[in-house]
Amino acid sequence: MVQLKINKRGRTVLILFFLWHSLVFTQNRTTIVLGKEQSITKDQNHNAFPSVLKLEEGLIIVSYRKGKGHLSSNASAVFKSSLDNGKSFNEEYILDDGKDFIATKYGIRNLIVNELNSGKLIATYWVNDGIKGYAYYKISTDKGVTWGDRREIRDNRTNTFLVGIEGKIIEFNSEYFLPVFVKMDLVSDNVTAGVMISSDLISWTYYAVSRKSGNNNESAILLDNKKDELIYFYRNVTENGLFRSVSKDRGRTWLESKNVSFLGYVQSRPDVGFYLDSEEMYLLYREGKYQTGAMAISKDKGNTWRRIVGIQEGNTRFTYGSMVNIEKNNFLLIYSTETSANGITSSVKSRFLRIIKKVDGD
Repeated sequence: MVQLKINKRGRTVLILFFLWHSLVFTQNRTTIVLGKEQSITKDQNHNAFPSVLKLEEGLIIVSYRKGKGHLSSNASAVFKSSLDNGKSFNEEYILDDGKDFIATKYGIRNLIVNELNSGKLIATYWVNDGIKGYAYYKISTDKGVTWGDRREIRDNRTNTFLVGIEGKIIEFNSEYFLPVFVKMDLVSDNVTAGVMISSDLISWTYYAVSRKSGNNNESAILLDNKKDELIYFYRNVTENGLFRSVSKDRGRTWLESKNVSFLGYVQSRPDVGFYLDSEEMYLLYREGKYQTGAMAISKDKGNTWRRIVGIQEGNTRFTYGSMVNIEKNNFLLIYSTETSANGITSSVKSRFLRIIKKVDGD
């Protein structure tokens, strides 16, 4: 492949040399090595909405939805695991076959697995029935070998019609925080980004984050350990923007959201993560309505962003992506692609990304 040297204005000024299996970019004293694209799924089903997790013991889990098409209700929640940092994956396991959701409009969507402080795994997902959705979770006490009963996530005290989940659940001060997007009624088109909070995974309370009207969805939530603050990112479809908000009181109230969009149309499940123990963040997202996946970097906890590299190969449509920092300077990127919008088939793919920073004196 080609190494490109890019000046501070983002212009390519020099093609250096050809490398096999990797793309190498140098930008603002940072070299980015993007590994060869590999397929995790190879069947003709619609494998999409992937999420990736690395357990404390090192096992990597990639979870996704397997269906008969993007708009089909015949879908199941499945996952694969890797013992070698994502170089290869074991056979596919079914977490929920979704057979009792076939009567809904779109069935299971967005399976996301995370590890709790106790070492248990929690899998969250939702079922799309068109005008509203239903959220569920399952618990595994043996690293995904077996899973407990399906339990619903709902705030029974308010009139909320859950629409979906597209972010990982996190723990903070003995509570659980799940980013969701909901409708407050079944008449308007307004969708609100917010968070479900629980102390026992049984009773849940919803707190709104977004205050703007319109379709606010596709969200992610992070914990800033240095300040004990929660940082929330969501996409406003109406404005085609990426928004950021902060809570200083454990998710009960949120500051006015700030538009942190950059380089045009940022959409489809922004996946945001801190880099090691620093204020640096990375963002995996889809740019353009049905176009390419890309990665961006922030030096100020997501207030401003700079695009650093495009992701997928070929003419496929990047749909959803997820990433994990597998070791210092190394990321595993997981994403799904389609050959056409809302297609019948979709593949889950992976690439390794290495970031090499040039320090003063080099």
